[in-house]
Amino acid sequence: MDLPLSVVELGEQLRGEGKISPDPALLSDPQVFAVERERIFQRAVMAVDHETRLTEDGRWFRCDAAPRSVLVTRAAGRLYGLRNVCIHAGYPVCDSEEEGAAERLICPYHGWEYTLDGRLVEPELSSRIDPARLRLPSYSVCVRNGMIFVGPSGADEAVEQSASAAPAWMAAATVARRRRYNTNRNWKSVRYFLQSSPQVFLDGPADCYEFGPLSLLYAQPQRAVLLRIVPKVAEQTDCHVVEMAADAASHSSQSSAVSSGFVEQLDGADDTLSWFDRDIARWYWSLMAQGE
Repeated sequence: MDLPLSVVELGEQLRGEGKISPDPALLSDPQVFAVERERIFQRAVMAVDHETRLTEDGRWFRCDAAPRSVLVTRAAGRLYGLRNVCIHAGYPVCDSEEEGAAERLICPYHGWEYTLDGRLVEPELSSRIDPARLRLPSYSVCVRNGMIFVGPSGADEAVEQSASAAPAWMAAATVARRRRYNTNRNWKSVRYFLQSSPQVFLDGPADCYEFGPLSLLYAQPQRAVLLRIVPKVAEQTDCHVVEMAADAASHSSQSSAVSSGFVEQLDGADDTLSWFDRDIARWYWSLMAQGE
């Protein structure tokens, strides 16, 4: 898919030395969003949750980001990342529920059934068909210091490299709270707000870790907040927040890390592109220009 004119113009500005003046279409144009789906969201490594979400075999949860819907499952003590699209008619295998426990994943469209490692078990098809074709496509998955990371299929090295930054104490962390927030903002605006507003999530200084363009982690010695950016359409973005602590007692002694006015603060933030400076433009262009 070709780059929209607003993105091309941004690249031309970066080649000069003047002030960056991004086109507002970068935050609202469906065509821009369509190219981002292809060039950024489908290729992004994401930190999706803490491993305590899947403590037993047979459990699964769903995580979405624009066109990519991933099922993270646990079977025989191992985690799998599966594309949430039935190989029969392309319908989501898990559509309405976000997590659960089951021996099999059953597509509601025509009842095709899969094991939690992605293998098709019903209906039985001809033995002449390559078994590799009778599986849900997979994503690369790894766990480092308690955090679950998912990336494009075959991107094991990139996933491992991102995962290596997770703080060691998080291997024994307790998840205190999971929340979802809905915003009427473009994902880039949401990301900038998250990066520039650590005080919304934790009191006091915190280290910030970036795991791809769609997930951030603020961490202190005993507490951390994972922020997962979930683009929906050009002007709608969800934010999933996972609050963690070194132990249950250390969190219960404090109030929620996330301000109850999170969405209000985001909605009240500057909705112009004054924050879209040369550094952000360079970062964004590097993602959009992949394959050019």
